[in-house]
Formats: sequence, structure tokens, C-alpha cells
Amino acid sequence: MSNNDDEFKDVEMGLPPSDMAQKSSIKFTSVFLVGGVLIAMLILFVGDILGDILGIDNFIPTQMLMNGAISLIIGSLQAWIFKSKIKSRIYVFISFSLLGGLLGGLIGGILINSGTRSSVIVGAVNGILAGGISSLAQNRLMGNKKYGARWFLYNLISWAAIYSIAWTVAWKPNTLTLALASAFIMVASGISLVVFLRKTPQIEFS
Repeated sequence: MSNNDDEFKDVEMGLPPSDMAQKSSIKFTSVFLVGGVLIAMLILFVGDILGDILGIDNFIPTQMLMNGAISLIIGSLQAWIFKSKIKSRIYVFISFSLLGGLLGGLIGGILINSGTRSSVIVGAVNGILAGGISSLAQNRLMGNKKYGARWFLYNLISWAAIYSIAWTVAWKPNTLTLALASAFIMVASGISLVVFLRKTPQIEFS
């Protein structure tokens, strides 16, 4: 990157107007709501295929598949929201989300294979690793390092709580419970992101 590149060319200084923040909150929540409906419909549509996958005895592939797919979608929606800030590094941002989801699913699958039968624990581990790893890596894309810790803690706590609830819903998996759990994760993630941005409107991605 040349010295002439202006990382902050499109960044507006100061806090956004209150009406703009309200409109953004509605738009962001709507995006995640639509995403939740679409992923639930997709799961219901491919129910037979999911049934074959869930029937295997090794839980590592299923946990990695579910957590990786959900993290990929959430990361993609977050990247769309922050597209004006991360610019050409959108795909890197999304890749970090996918990586976190896959690693979280790997450890979650290992826990289940080793005998862990607590949906709250497995879900929390999936969420903590997915949210924590992805946000730590994404912090390297942040232009304002001051709020990097907040972004990390937000992802760590919100993903752990949301995934714990979702894994409880889908602990005895079938097409319907997976659809409901996935839709819940999407909608809850959108709402928690809006809350975070309303409390930290200064955050900027370069």
C-alpha cells in the first residue's frame, strides 16, 4: 500500500445524528431478520440431507458444519454493514468469521465425542471460540484501536449467550429445531449488534 492511500477518506468524524442511528438500527435488524428467515427456510428445504449428516456418530463434522455455516453468514452480514469501513478487506473479514466458527465447531464436536452432554456448555464453547477468535482477528482490520477491546468482549459474551440458547433448542436435532435455532441465532445476533453500535457509535473500521 502506498503512502498516498488515505485509509480514512470516507470516514466521517463525530457521532451520527440520532435519526440516522435509529434508521440504521432498523435497517440492520431487518437484514438479520431476513437472514434468519432465509436460513430457516433453507434448512427446512434440505431437511433430508441434514438428516443423513446428523445421523453419523462423529459429532465433529456436524458441529463444524453448523457453526462454520452460521459464523460465515453472520460475518457476511457484519461485513455488509461495515463495508464502507473495511473496503477491500471484506473477504478477509468474512474469512476470519468462518475460521472462528470452524475452530469453535471442532472443539465443540470434540467435547460431545468425549462425553459432554450439556447443551449450554457445548453451545457456549462454540460461541466463545467463534466470536472470540473471529473478533481478535478482525481487530487487526480496525482503524480505531481504542474500541478493539469492546468489539472483542461484545462478540465473546453475546455469541456465548446466543449459542448456548440455540444449542439448547437444537440439542436433540431435527429439521425443525435446527431451523428454529439458526433463525434465533441470526435475529439475536442482529439485535445484539444494534445494541452494541448504539452504545459504541464511535467504532470505525478502516
